[in-house]
Amino acid sequence: MYRRESDNMQSLLAGEGLLLELIIAGAPLPEVLDTVCTALDVQVGNVVSVVLFPDDEEHTLHTFAQSAAAFGLSAFSCTTILSRNGEFLGTLEMYSCFLRGPTPSEKKLIERATHLAALVIQNHDDQVDAESVPLDSNGMLGGSPRERPPSSN
Repeated sequence: MYRRESDNMQSLLAGEGLLLELIIAGAPLPEVLDTVCTALDVQVGNVVSVVLFPDDEEHTLHTFAQSAAAFGLSAFSCTTILSRNGEFLGTLEMYSCFLRGPTPSEKKLIERATHLAALVIQNHDDQVDAESVPLDSNGMLGGSPRERPPSSN
């Protein structure tokens, strides 16, 4: 049975609120992405979602697809996750208990979840990059002005 559009919107808003709380609390990337996938799985129903990264080895991806098939799951959707600049961040893959494709309203939910996953991954990458920049004793970027990255102001 499929959810009504108003039920999906309420679930979407609740899921996004939880997602924001996790990001603010500094939750690990896998936990936040799991929350995105779980919210999507609940909204669509009878599916399982996973985010795969480009550095995952090809045999891991093949093994995952074989495992899904072994459990009677069929491919439901595979959506590319792109950064603001169009950089490939990964894929949001979904597998279903039934052989079918997403409805138009489910496609919208998948697009939203993909967008949220991209924001989460980019936020994580930005934090990792910021933590790797050395600071001096005043909390300023270390090194001479020539060595500092340009200001965005």
